[in-house]
Amino acid sequence: MTTVTNLDSLRALAGLSQANAKISQASERLSTGFRINRSSDDVGGMAVANDLKTQIGSFNAVLDNVSEGSAVTQVIDAALTEIVDILGYMRVAAVASESSTITTAERTAYQDEIDAYVTAIDTISSNATWNGTTLMSSASTLDVQTGVNSGDSTTLSFDKITTSELDIDALSTATTTTAGTAVNAIDDALDTVNTYQAYIGAMANVMEAQYNVASDTIINYSSAYGKIMNADYAAETAKLAAAQIQRDGAAAMMIQGNDLNRSLVDYLLSSVSN
Repeated sequence: MTTVTNLDSLRALAGLSQANAKISQASERLSTGFRINRSSDDVGGMAVANDLKTQIGSFNAVLDNVSEGSAVTQVIDAALTEIVDILGYMRVAAVASESSTITTAERTAYQDEIDAYVTAIDTISSNATWNGTTLMSSASTLDVQTGVNSGDSTTLSFDKITTSELDIDALSTATTTTAGTAVNAIDDALDTVNTYQAYIGAMANVMEAQYNVASDTIINYSSAYGKIMNADYAAETAKLAAAQIQRDGAAAMMIQGNDLNRSLVDYLLSSVSN
């Protein structure tokens, strides 16, 4: 029997410290909403969560990039739609000029109309820009970062769409022959523009698909991140209640252990004095 070392009290104190640590952890998790508040809470989980968090941020940047790429295709598509309409008007005027029944004044009017349409097409082409970069007045390319890794990009190729490039900048309705030549040139221009617009439409679909993929990935990664990091409030509340009971029991046992030792010493001292 010993009185110097109170093992019962020491065991109760250890239990009390453990209970307080559990209470502190559960309280912190309930307060912050996170299961992991420092790497020591879950070393492996924190590493995975950090990687997921970085990936989520990167895919959000991809969404911005793809949105801009999609907007560029929309700018070009809208311009091409207007150009196709104008080419249609030009063709009508050229076809009308093929007839030898029209007067000189009418032929001149058709020529003025076509010249005005030529100017309009070039104006539309020069106004099609994105962040100061021309999209149609010269051929160019644009690399859109559509992935989170280096080199994960999609190239958009832009054709030069001007009346000189389409070879319709000097159309003549002076005679039925030149008017017929103008009709053929306009048809060729329409074929070129329609083919290019189909490409732009396809790339717009590609941008949309990549946006959807990135968006779905963010949702999945966010779900995984939440499962690792987020606290389970029901579980943590139960742990807190259990730890509080453990703390109260340990505190009671420590007091009891101290009282038991004190009683034993009092008994021994009283026996000696008697």
